[in-house]
Amino acid sequence: MHKDKVKLGFTTIQHDPRLRHKLSNNEYCIADAVYHLSHNPDSIAPGWCFARREKLGKFFGLSRRTVINAISKLKDKGLLDIDKETNYLRTTKKWYEDFILFELQEKEKHRM
Repeated sequence: MHKDKVKLGFTTIQHDPRLRHKLSNNEYCIADAVYHLSHNPDSIAPGWCFARREKLGKFFGLSRRTVINAISKLKDKGLLDIDKETNYLRTTKKWYEDFILFELQEKEKHRM
């Protein structure tokens, strides 16, 4: 498959934690993409998202500048880490605790 023909899935936005952290939908989507891309077991950089800012923008129809601004805000809120040498991204423990665990708890509530 040609790399520009990536099929995009969807992002389920957990609005409760998004609003608590005062994130825009775009910021949420970028952080969610970083989380999922950094957890690819076949990655050349396990634990890190190495997608370029332009590529992340293309996924969501955002400019490179919008992505850079969102990443900066997410980092300032303690939700993203940036590797200083590679510029790779990963979500933090705070993202996991406040967003991923929230989603898992909500799914569990609906299963009962």
